[in-house]
Amino acid sequence: MKQYLALMLAFLLSGCIAMGTKGYDVATDERSVGKQTDDAAIWGQIKNSLLQSDVKGTDSISVFCRNGVVVLAGVVANGSQAGTEAVRIAHQVQGAKKVETYFLTSQRSRMSDFEIKEKIHFKMVGDSDLKADQIDMTVIDGHVVLVGVLGSSGKAEKVIAIARATNGVKAVKSFIPVAQQ
Repeated sequence: MKQYLALMLAFLLSGCIAMGTKGYDVATDERSVGKQTDDAAIWGQIKNSLLQSDVKGTDSISVFCRNGVVVLAGVVANGSQAGTEAVRIAHQVQGAKKVETYFLTSQRSRMSDFEIKEKIHFKMVGDSDLKADQIDMTVIDGHVVLVGVLGSSGKAEKVIAIARATNGVKAVKSFIPVAQQ
């Protein structure tokens, strides 16, 4: 029972409930429910450790996990140990198979990043071939980081193309593997 409660807590902490995820979203995810739960637990452990870390800047690093692959993204000041510490923490979590990073050293405007993210999300929601809830993204000074698992390379290419075509986007980094059928 304790293990079940811990997994459910990790799933809730992953933002799935807070972001409005419903049974439909879980059922349409390319990953199995077990894999989604494992990824949520990995996410929760890493995010919790980053929030508790004494190293300045780790608390603002975004964490994503798909099929055991952890993506860390955010702004890390020059000379800061935040990025190194985040990678160290992620590697220590059981189930984390690989750790990818996308760190920038500065960020100018959070508002324009928010606007870029909303424009991309709006375009994805408007495309009937895509399920926008299967893609997580963060935007850092116009740099778009995409994380998710999609059913075909065509869908992944479409998401990347949407991001690249959005006004204000400087670069797109994709961590979107195609699901194993």
